[in-house]
Amino acid sequence: MRQKYDVCEPERATASPEEFMAMAEGTAVIFATAFDEMDAGFINALPDSVKFIASIGVGVDHIDLDAAKARGVMVSNTPEVTTACLADTTIGLIIAACRRFREGLDVARTGEGRGMLTPESWGLRVSGKTLGIVGMGNVGREVAKRARAFDMNIIYTTPRPSADIDQAYDAKAVSLDELLKQADVISLHCPLKPETHHLIDASALQNMKSTAVIINISRGPVIDELALIDALKTKKIFAAGLDVFETEPGPIREELYILPNVFCLPHAASATVESRSAMAMRVLSNIDAYFENGVPIDRVV
Repeated sequence: MRQKYDVCEPERATASPEEFMAMAEGTAVIFATAFDEMDAGFINALPDSVKFIASIGVGVDHIDLDAAKARGVMVSNTPEVTTACLADTTIGLIIAACRRFREGLDVARTGEGRGMLTPESWGLRVSGKTLGIVGMGNVGREVAKRARAFDMNIIYTTPRPSADIDQAYDAKAVSLDELLKQADVISLHCPLKPETHHLIDASALQNMKSTAVIINISRGPVIDELALIDALKTKKIFAAGLDVFETEPGPIREELYILPNVFCLPHAASATVESRSAMAMRVLSNIDAYFENGVPIDRVV
């Protein structure tokens, strides 16, 4: 049976930092979403009673982990429970971007029953293409598994390549430079860290095929969006499918979403009944584990 806890929450939808800190006084656990920025200043201002930040979602780039570690504050996330839906969304974006579904929808809205008949409006076949996966973690592997059903050739780059991964997914580990040159579709599944910020910049985009399609469901700043916009406008690459954006939590850049060769989703890869319910239950399980054993199940620091 799940334990019962005293829960404090703001009377309004948002609280000022001062109000939040006053409310947090005497509490042991703080619940956080991916949109709650917790930098070093925020962490250092927390009351001494706070020992654990239970975050919902896989990414923890919104929390200064070094500051939390220095304060002795544990942090957890909710991994794995969204993996299937993230992989499903990736495949959907690959198909939508390659087959130019955004442009097809625009044509359909005109009432034209048989549009996109000329060669310049045609898309690209997905089956048989080379898929380059940047980050072969849980989501990357699930994407590879699904991509095999499309007879895609899988190459990948990851900090820890292994023969087991190669064999299990009929994949080949390559350098990032080789992946960018060889892949027809590049799919990003790496966490946002200093070394991955603008991993895909103007130079990286220049190394891709002119027919390449890039997919991002990881974190927006992994791509230099201004360089991406230029590459899409000038047809240096074919298309993009994006679920995350460099400007989050602010609006998506208009010059990006108006491009006909960009298929955008509003950070919705985990937005299914199954994933969101599982994420909520995983947060509660982490909180239960902390109070029962002193350590959350999915401890990050």
